[in-house]
Amino acid sequence: MLQLNAITLGYAVPQDGFDGRVHSSFRSAANLKIDGNQYLLTLLLQSETDLPQGIRADSPQGFTFEDLPIHERLTCRDGILRFEKTLLEIDLRKGLRWQCDLSSFSLETTNSMFLASWEKVWQLLNSRQKLSGAEIVAEELLQPQDVQGPGLLKRMVKGVTGLIESTENMDLYTKDTVSALIGLGSGLTPSGDDLLVGYMAGLFCRVGRNKTRKKFISELGKTLIDLSKKTTDISRTYLYHATKGQFSKNLTDLAEAICNGENSDHLYAVSTSAMQMGHTSGMDSVTGLLLGLKAWEGFQG
Repeated sequence: MLQLNAITLGYAVPQDGFDGRVHSSFRSAANLKIDGNQYLLTLLLQSETDLPQGIRADSPQGFTFEDLPIHERLTCRDGILRFEKTLLEIDLRKGLRWQCDLSSFSLETTNSMFLASWEKVWQLLNSRQKLSGAEIVAEELLQPQDVQGPGLLKRMVKGVTGLIESTENMDLYTKDTVSALIGLGSGLTPSGDDLLVGYMAGLFCRVGRNKTRKKFISELGKTLIDLSKKTTDISRTYLYHATKGQFSKNLTDLAEAICNGENSDHLYAVSTSAMQMGHTSGMDSVTGLLLGLKAWEGFQG
């Protein structure tokens, strides 16, 4: 029997007992489907970033989650997570609760230090996307006249253009715009979903005490939840928590560094950490974050 201790627990991890099954398993993470809940929990190696739905465990070197059988039943009683057949237990009792609060920043984007930090990350992002051959390059999303053909980028440009216009105009009817982005792309978390998650993070950094902005974010969140049935279970979970203002620690750390106007080795480190998540998920989320941070003042690239 292998026994692991939880290091951190996302805000969404139930505090009472629960039952469920293994939804999917990978080397560094496994997703759990909890009975009576449409959103997933995620087991994580200690080297991974904290998530709103995450249980990050103090795992020994060489350990992975990829051998957890799909659909295996699980139970959590008295803070101990057990699996029906796999000889693994995870003690949740001493895990520290983790959540973020981006709305506390009350950011003013006219701040010159913020602008310099934002520009630095924008340059790093576009360079990384081009070097990796990513389908989505952030600067191209703002140049609709130069995008040709029916591919993913053109569809993304149309959706992003509509999303930014809706945000600038405080247009509460965003269903068509969001519908164009949700589920757009391939993979466990399609690019359109990742961009929307990052965009919500950027907006939450800007909301402060502005009631009009709060209302816009609330309505946009309702639309995201309503349309999230169009995408994968994993993406749906991230989108749901994004509507609650909850994001991965990697993305939160980057948002904080930009909002604080950092322009140092730390900014480079947190940018790199956020961008390298998944194949392109991190870069797509950072793209959304940067667009969301400037959406209410107009984006000049």
